[in-house]
Amino acid sequence: MAILRSLILLFIVFSTGNADVNLAEKCAYGWTNFGVRCYKFFPQTVNMITAERNCQNLDSNLASAHNKIENDFLLSLLPSSSMRSWIGAHDAIQDGQWVWSDGTPYDYTNWCSNEPNGGDSENFVEINWTSNQCWNDASYSTSMGYVCAKDL
Repeated sequence: MAILRSLILLFIVFSTGNADVNLAEKCAYGWTNFGVRCYKFFPQTVNMITAERNCQNLDSNLASAHNKIENDFLLSLLPSSSMRSWIGAHDAIQDGQWVWSDGTPYDYTNWCSNEPNGGDSENFVEINWTSNQCWNDASYSTSMGYVCAKDL
């Protein structure tokens, strides 16, 4: 799936017919282009449900990461190396069955050592947990910033 996403991105970039086209111009002000999506970090601390709802109100979802490059990009949006953030992975429907809130395949992880470990009480993913900048499963009621993503 990651190869297919890369091929689609290359097709879009090279099929424009105009080498001067800048995909970043297609993202709304304040949003950052990466691949075929636009991303924005929101620093206000909210629980995961509110974060997803806020993203949906902007025609987006909490961000998904499908490879290390995307994960590193999401980390680059955070204002500091200690800022934690919600992304859209969860196993709230069935414990241990992780999915992305945007409906894309769950095909990459960056779990910290001994994570996920929360069982039924920690069903949502935060990035930039610990100095290893890896993923942690957290309770929905934890408050932190969040990254939204939407298609171009």
